[in-house]
Amino acid sequence: MRSSQEMKVRGGGMTKRHIALGVGALVLVGCDNPFDQGDDDLVVIEAFLFAGEPVQDIRLTSTVPLGEDPDSAPVIDDAVVRLMKDGVTYALTPFGEEGRYEYTGTDLAILEGDEFRLEVEYFGRVAWGETVVPGPPLSVAMDGDTLFAPTLGRGGGRGGGGGGFNLQESQLVVTWDNQADLLHFVVVEGMDDAAEAIFPEQLQERLGRFRFISEPTIDNFFIVRLLLLEALGAHQAKVYRVNAEYAQLYENRTQDSRDLNEPPSNIRNGLGVFSAFNSSSVSFEVARTAQ
Repeated sequence: MRSSQEMKVRGGGMTKRHIALGVGALVLVGCDNPFDQGDDDLVVIEAFLFAGEPVQDIRLTSTVPLGEDPDSAPVIDDAVVRLMKDGVTYALTPFGEEGRYEYTGTDLAILEGDEFRLEVEYFGRVAWGETVVPGPPLSVAMDGDTLFAPTLGRGGGRGGGGGGFNLQESQLVVTWDNQADLLHFVVVEGMDDAAEAIFPEQLQERLGRFRFISEPTIDNFFIVRLLLLEALGAHQAKVYRVNAEYAQLYENRTQDSRDLNEPPSNIRNGLGVFSAFNSSSVSFEVARTAQ
């Protein structure tokens, strides 16, 4: 079985865009740009909608020279950003990190089958993209509801195994139907900010609610290992189905900076991606073994 690489994220500021986006391949210098835009300056859009969740994962930057770190791209925090659904326009506003935008109203729902258009007005032009919210992953299940941790003082350290407890075998497996080999990723989150740490050394490491995010995968399973987690108590594993626009971008994320072929993008008059995701979740507990 192939394993997926995980990215641990702590604290309440985590956004789904921390998944391996691969958008850096789209951040190109204007003068060497293969797109015939008639201007060196282009908006780079990383925009993601999640069914049943607030609109907060919209980030705008401009381009950088070829070969430079995409993370150094200048952010755009004064654009006019609009989200449209069923003929209704929702104005987005800047928030939090520079370059990020959100919708603060309560009258917008992200539902399966919804068609959205995103417009960004900047550099004297309107960049835009469209996406459709996919259905949720099917048949999401877990092979148990409790993940056991060693009792402290009885082989309870990370290197412990006393009392017959095997840390390497303490795991649960999340599965879903994926006969079409679609991309999915998994977010595992502790639900209790004040939960007891699993291992003593984690007391100093904990900076708030724990999450980890897997890289997108075409597998139909994900292994939740005890050694990935930090705290006891209630947890949730949420499986996200990846939409086609993001899948194309992710599958072409290794583009060489010397290759000026047009990268995958569903943004017109700009660069980047506008996509949507849907999810299903399962819950489990992390509990200590009996004394």
